[in-house]
Amino acid sequence: MNVGSGSKVAIVVPIVVALAGAPACYRGATGTGASDHDDAGGSDGSGPTDGDSGDGADTGDGVPGECRPAALDMRRLTELQYRRSIAAIFDGRVDASGAFPAPVGETPTGYSTELGAKEVSEHDVEQIVYAAEDVAVDVAAALPELLPCAADPDPDRACAEAFLGRQGRRIYRRTLTDDEREPLLDTWAAGVADGATFAEAVALVTAEMLQTPQFLYITEDAAATPRRLTGVELASRLSFLLWDSTPDDTLLDLAESGALDEQDAILDQAERLLAAPEADTTIARFFREWTSTGLVSPADKSTELFPEFDAALAASVNDGFDRFAVGIVRDGGTLDDALRSSDAWVDAGLAALFSIPAPPAGEWARVTLDPERYRGVLTQPALLASLAHSDRTSYVYRGKLVRKRLLCQTLPPPPPDAMSVPLDLPDDPTARQESETRIARGECGACHTAMDPAGLALENFDAIGRWRDTDASGRPIDPSGTLVGVGEADLTFTDHVDLVDQLAATPELGTCFARQLFRFALSRAETDADACTIAVLEGVLEDEGGDLGAALVAIVTADAFRHREAP
Repeated sequence: MNVGSGSKVAIVVPIVVALAGAPACYRGATGTGASDHDDAGGSDGSGPTDGDSGDGADTGDGVPGECRPAALDMRRLTELQYRRSIAAIFDGRVDASGAFPAPVGETPTGYSTELGAKEVSEHDVEQIVYAAEDVAVDVAAALPELLPCAADPDPDRACAEAFLGRQGRRIYRRTLTDDEREPLLDTWAAGVADGATFAEAVALVTAEMLQTPQFLYITEDAAATPRRLTGVELASRLSFLLWDSTPDDTLLDLAESGALDEQDAILDQAERLLAAPEADTTIARFFREWTSTGLVSPADKSTELFPEFDAALAASVNDGFDRFAVGIVRDGGTLDDALRSSDAWVDAGLAALFSIPAPPAGEWARVTLDPERYRGVLTQPALLASLAHSDRTSYVYRGKLVRKRLLCQTLPPPPPDAMSVPLDLPDDPTARQESETRIARGECGACHTAMDPAGLALENFDAIGRWRDTDASGRPIDPSGTLVGVGEADLTFTDHVDLVDQLAATPELGTCFARQLFRFALSRAETDADACTIAVLEGVLEDEGGDLGAALVAIVTADAFRHREAP
């Protein structure tokens, strides 16, 4: 491989091959909003509290009381975390390789950072090697900007050591040990001895490091008993939680100095990371994965029925969702705001979809939409389009979202013949007629009675998330219904606005949201022992008026976040 302007040097680093048989490797989410996520069970948010009072006070070196962190194996970087880490490690001067294999498949909780059961395949190993080499080539080209001593006429071993001290530390997310540093310097020296330039030899080292578990996985040392995380382990948890990226130098400096042993320092760093623009991507990812909202593209929709849904409009729809999510958190918004706000961010494309005046070309504007039509995240076009078919809406996908993601209710799988037995439907049935026919089938009735009403309430929005007064055949839409078993009794509503307003007032919604925050932050499903942590999150949401940013920061002080147990 030609890594610079000098001689060709082949990069052959077999370390990553060992990962092919690693157990419990990560499996990421597909990102398709219409997928069926089976939410894991667990506590309902009630239960005893542990020694952590919830006010930030630390209670000891062990994990006190009944709250204990579940065993957690190392997690492989997601594609997003890989891309953002490469950018951070090399100061934005090197792009991540498109060859890096994204973990595939769904996770039990629907959050992409959760552990999965899929091992790294031989093909994945090959792609990881290619990706490391791609990045190494670009590092060689950018080296004079990344490493000032590399611009010297004859950079030496000390300069290679400087690379490991800065970029190497970022790659491993801690200072390298002598046992790690010396073999890497030997790789550099061997490359130079074989005729490689300084930059090419550094590229060899880079490619080797980017194939190691220290980079590819978020690793934490096992322990025989529950223990506190070390400073560098906690730094990685903080950074990958709030930035989906490797810790920056400031955070690593604090970690290695011992400062992160102090509760106030942990809170200060969490607040710093959340306030930085790097957190915007993570905020948007949380909203997307919480609501099962995938990235929509023109290929997802019928060009015959929706010719206006081109690449530009799809990009606007996706960007508008992310701006809405970030705006809620950045403005100190609450869960109630996320569900009931009529504000939206629009460009010319989204303005046309909403049938409102457009901002100047190429600009975005914050607007307030008609509150009789638009209420919070459930009426965002990206969510509605993601939870729909290519040519029609899906009251099942949309209704399932309410039950599973907003209320954390577990739904049984459909019967084996659910898709093979045709329904006895009239010609061109309405969505409600189709739902009533499914409910009438005994084996389908329980689930569809639970799911369909909430989805039918959103039938005024078509398959691209646009408001409509009638269905595709010009018939009036009836958005009324009843959600059984919600609140103290059943929840009867007149339309989607009434549904959202009543849902926002139910205690189940706040409890479920606390559970969703826990799953997102800990990258795992909750256990019975996590009831106290979830109760603390519920308390923060109540005490802080539901402030979402405060709740996200609060979780970093929980014992479950700051400790680990042996896998």
